Amino acid sequence: MAIHKTSLVTIAMERIKNHIVENKLKPNDKFLTEKELVEQLQVSRTVVREALISLQTVGILTIKPGGGVYIAEPTFDSIHTIVKHYYDTYGVKMKELMEIREVIELGALRLIIEKQVDVDTGHLHALNESYHEAILKKQDTKNSDRLFHQAIIKATNNETYFKFSEVISEYFALAIIDFLEKEDTLIDSYKQHEQIIDGIIQKDLPQAQRVLKEHFQPIFRFINTLEETNGTH
Repeated sequence: MAIHKTSLVTIAMERIKNHIVENKLKPNDKFLTEKELVEQLQVSRTVVREALISLQTVGILTIKPGGGVYIAEPTFDSIHTIVKHYYDTYGVKMKELMEIREVIELGALRLIIEKQVDVDTGHLHALNESYHEAILKKQDTKNSDRLFHQAIIKATNNETYFKFSEVISEYFALAIIDFLEKEDTLIDSYKQHEQIIDGIIQKDLPQAQRVLKEHFQPIFRFINTLEETNGTH
């Protein structure tokens, strides 16, 4: 069976990535030239060029016109580009997004409590009081709620985890869900925030995660109703 060009490009990409790892190349290090790669990989210049472009797209390499190929600086921009492209091409399943968000936040609580991170719970309380004030004044609560959940993930002291969660949050925002709740439901949400903070203070992971899952249930119910109305699954 003949090896298709796409297969050769994939193989070339894997060998290039292995070369980077084996030679312990770092961001901004200059990489091999197209000519050197053609000789080492024993493939055509076209295959090498497509492999390099693909690796640049996912943020592994940077191609400077007339200046060569370099190891790229770590960035989440490429992930955002890929996710945005997927959204534009295939749309999005809201339930799957919420499941990802739930997993991320449950994981954040685990990281905080198991690593015994010294969390600024006063800051969390202040953010939640801003949320409470927005509820009572019948203002838009979405931003206050987002800041509270964002602060929990930020509290993990894991910058990579936080940046990845922000990519998912941006993807979630692309769907533009206008999720409206009654005041009593929002007050329940405010109280659940307080219980989550208490779980963090007490280092009670089961409690914190249980309350968080309850906290997301109204959104899951809303999405289920939306999907049933639109006839999606």
